[in-house]
Amino acid sequence: MCVQCGTALNVSKAPVADQEREFIRKRIAEGASKEEIKAALVAEYGPDVLAEPESSGFGAAAWLVPVALALLGGLGVALLWRRWRRPETAPPAGPELDDAEARRLDAELAAFDR
Repeated sequence: MCVQCGTALNVSKAPVADQEREFIRKRIAEGASKEEIKAALVAEYGPDVLAEPESSGFGAAAWLVPVALALLGGLGVALLWRRWRRPETAPPAGPELDDAEARRLDAELAAFDR
């Protein structure tokens, strides 16, 4: 990040951004690793140059909230999946019909079939 204007280094037009880009080019030419370049940037320009939230306080929430939301979303999908995959259960059967009621039911259903 550009420490002067707070925008991404690749789009910033500030003079400090030019200095930061040159700083990075020199370290790459020297063969420094990505972690070494990051450490040198922090030493030179301060921790805001990395645009990473702090690991404590409000910055910790910036790291934890997305992870918590992803876990909750995964749990929700898993529960819904389980519910969708559950086999359908038949409704409970009613009381048994005696012979007279069964004959009457058959007769009434036969009348609708005509």
